[in-house]
Formats: sequence, C-alpha cells, structure tokens
Amino acid sequence: MKTFEPDLDLSGRNLRALALLTMASALAYYTYRVSAAPGMWPALLALWVFLLVAGSVALLWWMPARLRYELTDKTLEIQTAFGRRRILLENLRAVEPVEYALGRRSGSAALPGYYVGRFQSSLGKLTAYAGRPAGEGLLLLLHTGEMVLLTPKQSGLLRERLRRLLPPATEVEDDEPQK
Repeated sequence: MKTFEPDLDLSGRNLRALALLTMASALAYYTYRVSAAPGMWPALLALWVFLLVAGSVALLWWMPARLRYELTDKTLEIQTAFGRRRILLENLRAVEPVEYALGRRSGSAALPGYYVGRFQSSLGKLTAYAGRPAGEGLLLLLHTGEMVLLTPKQSGLLRERLRRLLPPATEVEDDEPQK
C-alpha cells in the first residue's frame, strides 16, 4: 500500500484561527457580562460559547490533516475527516491530469485545505477530494460516469502507479493538464 498526501492550500489559516478565537473570547465575555441568570450559570454559558467556537477552530487543523489517498493492488482508498471511500480499480475508465477550479458546492465541506464533496467546477459536476479550490489535479472517470477529482502532491507518481495496476483497456493520459 502506498499513501499519497494531498497538495493543501493552507494560506490564511492561522489568521482565520486567531480571528475566530478572538471572536470566541469576546462572545464568551459578552455572554458572561449580559447574562441575568443568578449564580454559576453566566460563567457556564460563557464557557460553552467559547468551547463551541474553539471547536470550530480545531476543525481548521484536523480536517485537512485527515485527507489522504491510499493505493493498493486492487483499490484506491480516499480517507476524509469523517470516513473513507473505496474505489475499485476495475471500476476506473480513465485517469487524466487536469486544471480545475471548484465553484458552487452542494452537500460539501469547504475549509482552507479541505474541499470534499459534490462541486460544480470548470470540468462540470464532480466529486472532489481536494486540498485546493483550484489548480492541477487528477480526474478519475468511473464506470458509472462519475468524475472524481484528487489533488495529490505527487500526481505524476500516482498516475504512473495507476497505469501499472489498471487493466489495459483503461485510459491513463500522459499529456499536459486539460483546461
């Protein structure tokens, strides 16, 4: 089994985290000061407000760190923050290097460095497991017609390994990325 890390776009992540933590602190303080409840309830409510926002900040670090691609002799397994997707290599019809730009999303997660789910893109509707909202990646066409976008750091190596493992009828393109 070979693991491929995604090419992550983490620009601005530290600034966003600092802004969210500052907002959490301010909101918790405000909640504590304006609460009219007697006793410990204002402090408890302020703590819960802070923990909810701080938990959101933790997702900025944890979710991108969970994204990876694992290639075995028979499957390509994609690990996301909340699960795994297994694609049997026998179900692949084509593997192409592409240039893409993700657009509108539906039922998807989009955080800096983590773009997972269904997206409308410059290539059409696809399922993305990407670390960047735009750039170069690998487009997998499945036997069902579904398009799956991956953005491994070593896309050439992944494409070469797929070429060796796939049946001869499968197309693996060597050309420049499609635009």
